[in-house]
Amino acid sequence: MRGCPMGTMTEELAAPEGAGGSDGQCLLYGGGEWTRIPSPVSGEGDWDKAVAEAGYQEFFGSGDPDSNYVTIHLYRGPSNYLIDLSSNVSSEIVYAATLPDAMDLLAKWMPVVSSASLGCLLTELDQGESALGQLIVKAVGKQ
Repeated sequence: MRGCPMGTMTEELAAPEGAGGSDGQCLLYGGGEWTRIPSPVSGEGDWDKAVAEAGYQEFFGSGDPDSNYVTIHLYRGPSNYLIDLSSNVSSEIVYAATLPDAMDLLAKWMPVVSSASLGCLLTELDQGESALGQLIVKAVGKQ
């Protein structure tokens, strides 16, 4: 289940000093500050359907869930941007007020996604399992 779960690491880090849980609200990043908003997306049922029904359309995605452990997806919505940072263990959903705010968060998180993707690619190349690895071996063999 995705959504804005209570008490996640992201919420705890962003909570003002002395603040406890989020009362089921989501984090919105705007102008360098974190605030809480009611969830624009229902956390129940089919996530992709709930995102679409809330008016969000995928704008950007990076990482392959089948070949690495971290992915990030950005969705453009009616009044903000939804950012889904997922791993093979968990998923964190946050919102950005504007595209520049979303780009600020992406700039902070993309190195993690890129590093995971590169690490998986290097492992696949070393094991000769990926199509790219097989292509490289074939190309090197022709020289």
